[in-house]
Amino acid sequence: MTLTSQPKVKLMGPGGSAEMAIAALEAGADSVFIGPKGWSRRPKSDELSDEEMYRVIDYGVTHNKDIRVAINVMPAPAEIPLFMRKIEQFANRGAQGVMLCDPGCIRLVRERFPDLEIHVSVTAGIFNREDIQLFRELGADIVVIPYRWGSEEIAQIRDQAGMQLEAFLFQPPKRSWICPGRCYSSSYFHITHKSDAEDKDHFIGSASRGGSCHRICRSDWQMFQGATKLDEQLFAERQNLKASPELLLWELPSYLQLGVSRLKIPGRERSIDLVVTIVSFYRRVLDHILAGHDDLQPFEADWQALKLRWNTEKRKRDSNLINLALVG
Repeated sequence: MTLTSQPKVKLMGPGGSAEMAIAALEAGADSVFIGPKGWSRRPKSDELSDEEMYRVIDYGVTHNKDIRVAINVMPAPAEIPLFMRKIEQFANRGAQGVMLCDPGCIRLVRERFPDLEIHVSVTAGIFNREDIQLFRELGADIVVIPYRWGSEEIAQIRDQAGMQLEAFLFQPPKRSWICPGRCYSSSYFHITHKSDAEDKDHFIGSASRGGSCHRICRSDWQMFQGATKLDEQLFAERQNLKASPELLLWELPSYLQLGVSRLKIPGRERSIDLVVTIVSFYRRVLDHILAGHDDLQPFEADWQALKLRWNTEKRKRDSNLINLALVG
C-alpha cells in the first residue's frame, strides 16, 4: 500500500503546558493543541496562560508548525464577548485553527474569522452522519471522530463533502455508557465557581462550562434497585460507566486508507516524558505506514510498554480527581 498521493497526514500532540507542546513538536509532531485557562475542559494545571499560549504559537510560526487552540466549552450569554476576544487574540497571533463544540459559537467564529479552520471537538457529542452535516453547514472544516467509533463508523461518514476527518489514537476496548460532552455527573458531586481576572467563571466540576470533570465515570459503582443490590456478575459491564481508552496500533493503516487526515494524541494531563515518548513512537509508525508498509509487528513490544505506562498514569490521575470530588 502507498499513501503518497493523499494529502499530508498530520500527527497532532497534546500541549498541557508550553514545555509539553514544544517538546511534542520537537519529538516529531506536525501540530499540537493547547487550551487557555478556563476555556478547554481541563484543570488549570493543564491549561495555559495567555503568555504561555503566545509562546507556543510564536514557536509554531517560527518553526512552520501547526498550532490548534481548544476553546471547547459552552459559554454563558455574558461570556460570548470574552469568548470571541479569545479567538481573535490567538488567531491574530498565528494560531491556524480552533476546536469548538457549541453550535452557535461555531457559526459566530465562522462569520468573524473566515480563514480560521474550525474543528468540531469530540465534546460536541457527535452520533451520526446528520450531526456532521449540521456542523458542516454551520461552517466547520474538520470533524473529530468520537473515540468510541472505529473503522466501520468512519467508513460510513467518510463521504462528508468538505469535512476533514480527525481521529484519536486511542479507543475504549468496549463501548462506553458515557458520551464526552454530554455528561454532567461530576456536577452532582462537587462544583465550585471561581472567577478569574477577566470575569470568566471556571465552574470547577463542570467541564462543559470551563472547569474540569472529576472522572466520576471511572469510579467503582454498585447497582441497586430500591434497597436491593443487583447481581454484580449480571451487571458487570454496567458498573463500568466508561471504559478506559487504550492506545491504538493495528487500526492505523485502515484509518489512513479511509481518509483520516489528522491523528490526534490525547494526554495534556500526562507527564512530558510520556508524551514525548508517545509522539516519537507514533512518528515512527506513521512514517513506516506512509512509506508503504502495513506490517506493524515490529512496533508491538514498544506499543505494549507504552500502553502500560499510559494506563498507570491515567489510573493515578483519575483516582486523584475522584477523591477531590468526594472530599470537596
